[in-house]
Amino acid sequence: MYKLQHILIIDDDQINNLFSQIILEDADVSDLISVCHSVPEALEFLHSIEVTKDTAFPDLILLDINMPSLDGFDFLDRYHALGFAQRHDTFISMFTSSEEEMHKQRARNYDVVVGFIAKPLSIPSLSNILALHSHTRTENNLP
Repeated sequence: MYKLQHILIIDDDQINNLFSQIILEDADVSDLISVCHSVPEALEFLHSIEVTKDTAFPDLILLDINMPSLDGFDFLDRYHALGFAQRHDTFISMFTSSEEEMHKQRARNYDVVVGFIAKPLSIPSLSNILALHSHTRTENNLP
């Protein structure tokens, strides 16, 4: 399976985070897995990575759509506004517990979003996202 340096999970659901971490670790798809429980925590985490440079910036972010206060789309807006999308070749997959077409249409506005993952994370859905990630990187001539 395709292996990444760093995957970041952004989700307020601690049980889903634990389950996702177990799936990712068992699949051995990343050297590092980080978890943030809110949009502000995630943005601060990404900023600190840029400043300290002691951790690789995430290759892939698994982003929950529905979170209290600020949701996944708020994260995407701030991620772009803060310039992360321009400075990093990170791809984002949206975590969802519903199949709302409105979310898919809205996500098309963000070129960093590659696919949706139905909760809970599974090996087949992980394989699909990693294949999309690999294909998109190849199409864009990224290492």
